[in-house]
Amino acid sequence: MILENLVNGETKLSKSEKKIALEVLNNPSKVINQSISSLALQSGVSLPTVNRFCKKLGFSGYPAFKIQIAQETTNTNSMLLERFNVDKDTPEIVKRVMSDIQSTVVSVGQNLNPSAIDKATNMLATAKSITFFGLGGSGPVALDAQHKFFRFGIPVVAHIDYINQRMIASMMREDDILVLISFTGRTAEIVQTAKVAKKNNVQTIALTSKNSPLAKLSDVVLHIDAPLENNLHIPMTSRLAHLAIIDILSATVQARFGSNIDVSKEEVIRNIEKTRV
Repeated sequence: MILENLVNGETKLSKSEKKIALEVLNNPSKVINQSISSLALQSGVSLPTVNRFCKKLGFSGYPAFKIQIAQETTNTNSMLLERFNVDKDTPEIVKRVMSDIQSTVVSVGQNLNPSAIDKATNMLATAKSITFFGLGGSGPVALDAQHKFFRFGIPVVAHIDYINQRMIASMMREDDILVLISFTGRTAEIVQTAKVAKKNNVQTIALTSKNSPLAKLSDVVLHIDAPLENNLHIPMTSRLAHLAIIDILSATVQARFGSNIDVSKEEVIRNIEKTRV
C-alpha cells in the first residue's frame, strides 16, 4: 500500500518529494479531491516534482496515484490517523500496539500458502548462492535473513542499497536465488531490479503483497492475505510479518538438510560462546 510505503520509507525520495509525502500522510482523504496544482502549491514544490513523485511510486501519473489513495482510505486505513490520537493514555497505546503485533503474527501462521513455502524451500536448499534485497523498512529483514541463512554453508549476502542491488542482479545467474522483500511490492527501484533478474533468468522469491507488480515478476510469492491495518502507524508490524516468514523458511531449509547441518550449527554455537563474558 502506498501510505505504508511512504511511512516505511521503502521508496527513496528527494527532499522535495518528502514534502509531498508529508502532505499526503497528513491528510490522505484531501488528496482524493485535490488537483495536482493544489497539492504542488500546498507542498511548496513544482508540478513536475509531483509527477516525478507519482512515477517513482510506480504510477503512470497523478490521477492513478489518487485512485490508489482513494482505495486505501475507503478501507480500514481511513481510520488509522485517528487510532493513535495524542489524548490516548500510555497503557491504552501499549495495549493496542501489542494487540496489533499479536494479530500480525497470527495472520502469518494462518494465511501462508504451504505449497509456496515448499517451493521456496526447495529453491533455497539447492541454491548455489542466496541474495536478499530489501529497501527502507524492508532492509533490516534482508539483513536478518543473511544472519540466519549463512549458517547453512551456502554463500549468502544481503543488499539494502538499490544501486548495489541493480548491479548484483545484473551479475546473477540461473542457479542463484534472489529473495526480494517489499511489503507493498510497488517500490519502483525494487520492481525494476526484479525485471533485471527476470531478464537474466534468475530464480526469484518475493515476500510482498498479493498481485503487486513485484509479485507478478517473481517465481514464488509469499504473502499474507489478512490486512495488516496498523502499518500506517507501526511499520514494525509489516517487518514482523516478514521476519516471521524468514524464520519459517530458515526452519524448513534446516529440516531439509537434516543432521548434516548439526555439526556446523554446534560449531557456530561454540564460537559465539567464546565472545561472551
